[in-house]
Amino acid sequence: MQKFLFAQIKKIEIDKWCKGIYLKADPGQEYVLNWISENAAWFREAWTKSLCRSCCQYHECGHEVAQSCDNYEED
Repeated sequence: MQKFLFAQIKKIEIDKWCKGIYLKADPGQEYVLNWISENAAWFREAWTKSLCRSCCQYHECGHEVAQSCDNYEED
């Protein structure tokens, strides 16, 4: 569960940063709540199918929820 939460938070932060660049402003806490409402379910499903959940390098790229990865190292 800790890996999942780390990866999900990192994904939210990256998406929020990208939106902020687009808006040229901080999208704020509302963006985070909206992201959770709209994206948490698909992210959870993608995580359960990804290699990231059993990879020791999840902290680097786990937010990508990859199903194949050249850098995969079993945890």
